Amino acid sequence: MTAIGELGVYERYVVTAEFYDLMAAPYWAQVGPLLPGLLGGVDTLAGPVVDVGAGTGLSTVAVAEALPEAEVIAVEPAPAMRSVLMSRLAARKDLRDRVTVEPADVFGAALPRPCAGVVALGVLGHFDGPGRARLWRLFADLLAPGAPIVVEVQQPRRVEPVPARCYTRARVGRRTYEGWSEAIPVDAERLRWRMTYRNHPADVRADAGDGPLVEHVTEHVVWPIGPDEAAREATAAGLVPGRGAPGAGLLVFAAPGSGGAR
Repeated sequence: MTAIGELGVYERYVVTAEFYDLMAAPYWAQVGPLLPGLLGGVDTLAGPVVDVGAGTGLSTVAVAEALPEAEVIAVEPAPAMRSVLMSRLAARKDLRDRVTVEPADVFGAALPRPCAGVVALGVLGHFDGPGRARLWRLFADLLAPGAPIVVEVQQPRRVEPVPARCYTRARVGRRTYEGWSEAIPVDAERLRWRMTYRNHPADVRADAGDGPLVEHVTEHVVWPIGPDEAAREATAAGLVPGRGAPGAGLLVFAAPGSGGAR
């Protein structure tokens, strides 16, 4: 028997999962509408589409809705995030027959060959250089000829400090929720993100000490990567650059062969 879901490196998501969808709403309002166009050339007869790092399932549902004939495999190793993903699918009977959730990381997931496409949002920065090289090779091995992969390069794209800022504020009932982020360089290759989730009664000013403040803090380390470096790595693995949405940090590559990336 395999023990799945031990905390370890995924422990930070115990904090994140509660707030993720609410805090990600502005980001997803920008990125979500772009996915159908980037996946428009997928041949769903070639195999399933894999959503790597599916998180709470925002991207999984977007892929499934953009490709109504596609089988989708959602890969998510963090138990806390995966629990939200499963709840999302439980509420979508129309998707449950064609969406499979793999409770493992991308290297341990049971992924069939070939795949019609791969989506990997917010994934590259979680791997160092050798780890990304292994990841690109896996993607190249998974994809059917001409099948695309959509990846994301996130800000900042190099190691530099990012001052603490409130990136999202939203009200739910009688409480206001805030997401704060700060990035601190660890060394020449790594950044440590400190994520703070605050909530307080909506009718008081918590920053002025007028009411009770609930605060949760979590940290994680990333290896920043820019679009040029990502393109070099993807090309070295045999993938072909395509036309993505670079303004939103979305890059498209394809396996060599007929079809190609859009």
